[in-house]
Amino acid sequence: MVPSNILKSSKHMRQHIKDKTNLQHFIDISIRLTTEKNSSKLLDEILQVVMSIANSDAGSIYSITPNKQLKFETVINKSLNLYLGVGGTLGSPVDFPNIDLFIDGKPNETAIVAHSANSGEVINIPDVYDALPFDMSAARKMDARTGYRSESMLTIPLKDHEDDIIGVIQLINVKDAQNKNIPFSEELVTLIRSFASLGAISLTNSTLIKGMEDLFSTFAETIAMAIDEKSPHTGGHCKRVPALTLMLADAVNDINKGPLASFSMSEADRHELDIAGWLHDCGKIATPDHIMEKSTKLETIFDRIKYVDAKFEIISRDLKIAYQQKIICAMKLQKPIEVQQFERLLDTELKQLALDRALLQRVNVGGEFLGDAELEHIERIANKYQLVINDINTPLLSADEVENLTIRRGTLTEAEREVMKRHMDVTKNILDALPFPKHLSNVTEYALGHHEKLDGTGYPRGLTKEQMSVPARLMAITDIFEALSAVDRPYKKAKPVSECLFILGSMVAKNHLDADIFAIFIESQVYKNYINEYANPEQLDEVDFDNLPGYTPIS
Repeated sequence: MVPSNILKSSKHMRQHIKDKTNLQHFIDISIRLTTEKNSSKLLDEILQVVMSIANSDAGSIYSITPNKQLKFETVINKSLNLYLGVGGTLGSPVDFPNIDLFIDGKPNETAIVAHSANSGEVINIPDVYDALPFDMSAARKMDARTGYRSESMLTIPLKDHEDDIIGVIQLINVKDAQNKNIPFSEELVTLIRSFASLGAISLTNSTLIKGMEDLFSTFAETIAMAIDEKSPHTGGHCKRVPALTLMLADAVNDINKGPLASFSMSEADRHELDIAGWLHDCGKIATPDHIMEKSTKLETIFDRIKYVDAKFEIISRDLKIAYQQKIICAMKLQKPIEVQQFERLLDTELKQLALDRALLQRVNVGGEFLGDAELEHIERIANKYQLVINDINTPLLSADEVENLTIRRGTLTEAEREVMKRHMDVTKNILDALPFPKHLSNVTEYALGHHEKLDGTGYPRGLTKEQMSVPARLMAITDIFEALSAVDRPYKKAKPVSECLFILGSMVAKNHLDADIFAIFIESQVYKNYINEYANPEQLDEVDFDNLPGYTPIS
């Protein structure tokens, strides 16, 4: 006969080993649960963990839907070789109907899982066939169909950090060492609840992280939407640049030859680049409207070309009056030859006035590059015509009007360009102030790259190629191509693809844009796919790739 003190010592030793095993199990499970980011997979993992601890034959885990229903996430039955859900061997979805938490506005008291979710109670039933007042008819029908016998059942609500129910775990038929069904002991229930709580915390963290991620993504898109609303003439820019950026990034990722063959991008990297695309122009929120919306050279609050037109009308009227007085005088003096000369001179000056007026109207649009000859012509017009207002001689064009009309390209003066360029400083300040999590730490670098040039002459930081990542360098190409091909600019027509690529190629030749990425942009036909989806397919004209500057085929 074994002495009692030896039996007691042996029992304590077994308990010590069991406690140590459970502790190690708890640590291992903690690591597994905290590394899973997908909430559906996490629920599946939680169920498998607690089934393993309980030595349970079957189990289900439910999440709570926004419309107050319990949704099956994973269903496992070892005896029936059943595994449905995200972690299922065949990936089979659970097609069981959701369970209402409320019926006719009152808590559902018939379904055990609904009662547990509504009350927050742990429900431990030795034999479900005796489980009144709960309706176990569904379980019995399932048993009858499958030949299974549901017996012991444990239902545990999952609570988050605010004590709200976020799901329910249900285990069926705990097994003993002889593989017989036994009730869930109080000790086992306590152990399972501790693991379930750990799972609930992990699930809550996962949900909070996803919520923060969704919030940040929505914030980025909302900022872009606000900028597009601020400038309806360029309203699609902030939406199209992220789309084109990802199209080109995928092409660079897929290329298996050339200098960028080793570049690769994960889904997390794509997401980071997408966020950067949405935020790349966020500083424009502070750019004055009269500069962002300046669609013609003379536009301020209104397009001053109408004011210039009015001045031309005054000059035309004054010319006619002056010549009519001369003609009348000549007629009185009976000098018909002078009358004819004055009439011809008036006609010539009115025609020249109309030509000069038409020139100013044309250059005001800002859709073409102005050469030196045109600039000199505008200066001559400004000095040639005078009109009298309140007995004061006033030039046709003021110094400010001359400055604006002599803009060589586009509609912005140098001073206005500096104001516009400052949007990148504001963008940098905004992005620097945002507490990006680690997995979004490159957003600022990517977003600020679209106005940098490989030779270091870009802005806001004057980076060279060696100082820029591949995503930042490709964003520079996508931003420019979108602007060139855009169909919603009021001051220019959408350029054909051949012209867009020629301009990009010229910038490559000047060492402003990346030649390797430009080659992929062409050979992967990213430009063509983008135009078909986001612009006008009629822009897809013939391109002479043999004579395209900056383009060298990938070898």
